[in-house]
Amino acid sequence: MSITKEKTVAEIVSENVGSDHVFSKYKIDFCCGGDMRIEDACREQGVSFENLKLEIEAIKNRLVGNSNLVDLDLNSLVVEATTVNHKYFNENISQLLPLAALVAEVHGQQHNEVVEINILFSKAVSEITEQLSYEENNLFPFINGFIGNQQTNYLIEPHIAISLEQSVKRIQGSYAVAADIFKTISKLSMNFSIPEGACNSFKLLYEKLEEFEHKLHKYIHFEKNVFFPKLLELI
Repeated sequence: MSITKEKTVAEIVSENVGSDHVFSKYKIDFCCGGDMRIEDACREQGVSFENLKLEIEAIKNRLVGNSNLVDLDLNSLVVEATTVNHKYFNENISQLLPLAALVAEVHGQQHNEVVEINILFSKAVSEITEQLSYEENNLFPFINGFIGNQQTNYLIEPHIAISLEQSVKRIQGSYAVAADIFKTISKLSMNFSIPEGACNSFKLLYEKLEEFEHKLHKYIHFEKNVFFPKLLELI
């Protein structure tokens, strides 16, 4: 699909595989701020639209053959969420929590920011894991059950529809809080700039936190602009 100045950042990400990496490179918010027109986002960040477009097209061409998420059905999107996104978060949270605590303990006196980063990351994890658990234990099983009953003309009762809408808002709210926390972490770390002479643990922490932030933004975009719209079509 064509990349035009009138499209929103979220539309570009949904339609172009790999474009999320380009937006992250230029610090353009494609999750919570994805409703902004691409022309306005480029202007805000001082980025040439034409250059950005060329980079997105180049990376998309390299990744040709990857599935476009907007073309997947709801069942396949649940599989994508659990086997790709949830798997990443669960594996990396268990690694990052002790790593952040270690760096804060060892380097906190020389680098006060890592003490605050450790606290902030724990708060972000709390927001994220609560919603991951809800999705895995409640939302996704409900969706799979509903799809399994569609052939029998199963209808969602009004009170369940209201509960679904409320759940979507709660999930989006928690992930937005986590994304805001990561904005603060990014500022404290000067965009994850590794200090001169930093040890391997320090380097690994900043590298993994930067990667984690990108994955979080990508998942927020996935749910807000692809998954939840298809879910709410059920009601």
